[in-house]
Amino acid sequence: MLDRLRDTLKAVQARAGTRFSGIGVLACDAPERIPLFPITLLRQPLCGMDLADLLAEISTPASEYHDGFHVISSEWQLTRVAQYFSPPIVGTARIDRSKRFGGRYLAALFGSALPDVKAAGIASTDFGIAIFERGVEVLYERTP
Repeated sequence: MLDRLRDTLKAVQARAGTRFSGIGVLACDAPERIPLFPITLLRQPLCGMDLADLLAEISTPASEYHDGFHVISSEWQLTRVAQYFSPPIVGTARIDRSKRFGGRYLAALFGSALPDVKAAGIASTDFGIAIFERGVEVLYERTP
C-alpha cells in the first residue's frame, strides 16, 4: 500500500501542475468509524476517471472539493471527499521538527494511529510527500 499511495500522491501532484493546492488522503474501509465531517457536500458523483486524475482535478483552488482529506478504500476507490478530519492527539508521536509542516501533517500523523486508518498521506508543493502508518511517518520525499 505504501508504494501505491506514494505513486498516487506523486501522480496527483504532477497532473495538477502549477494549480496544485495540496492534498490529504486517508486509506480507510470504515470512514463512518473515524472523526470526519464533510466540508463541502458532494453535488455530483465523482467517478469515471482514474483515481489520480480525479484527485488532481479536485486538488486545485478552483475545485470546491480541494480542502480537507479525501478517503480511499483498499480497492483504491474514492469514497469521501473534502472531509474535515479531527483525530485525537497522539502525545507520544515522534515529530520531525527539522522540516516545516502544518495542520494537515499533524492530522495525517495522528489519524494514522486510528485502528480503522490503514495509512494517511499528504502532499504539497512546498513540503513534498509524507505517508504515515500506525502513528509513524514511514515515508518522506521532498519535492524537487
